[in-house]
Amino acid sequence: MKERATVRTKGSAKEVRQEAILRLIENEKIATQNDLSKRLEESGFPVTQATISRDIRELRLVKVAEAGGDYHYAVGKTQEKYQASHKFYSIFLASVVKIDYANNLVVITCYTGMAQAVCACIDSLEWQGVVGTVAGDDTILMITRDEQTAAEMVKTLREIR
Repeated sequence: MKERATVRTKGSAKEVRQEAILRLIENEKIATQNDLSKRLEESGFPVTQATISRDIRELRLVKVAEAGGDYHYAVGKTQEKYQASHKFYSIFLASVVKIDYANNLVVITCYTGMAQAVCACIDSLEWQGVVGTVAGDDTILMITRDEQTAAEMVKTLREIR
């Protein structure tokens, strides 16, 4: 069996591996976890599928569409309204019924049983100006820093719908 020489920099093996993942997706169009796993192995990082999944989640990688319709991994951009993951859009579009606000509070009404899923997706986006969210069965309460942020958030969310 051939042994690979790997150059490790400061940091844990996990940190070094995740830096390698970021470099790979920055320089190549990697479409699947299997492709990522192969490229990591070639770079001296043998990994399991579970490790790849965990790294993708921790690094907040998303799949973005190219002009031709093919998808590849990219770093999620949490501050830009249209750079959220495909998962957010799918869940949001299928679940949200109504969006409104009063002062600095945004109320998002969902189909029964869907508010927590939508809320988890919203939380993962870490929108600037959102202090926190609370989800019930069919309603999400989003607390923003001020009324202007609430109005902008409602406008953004309505544009998605």
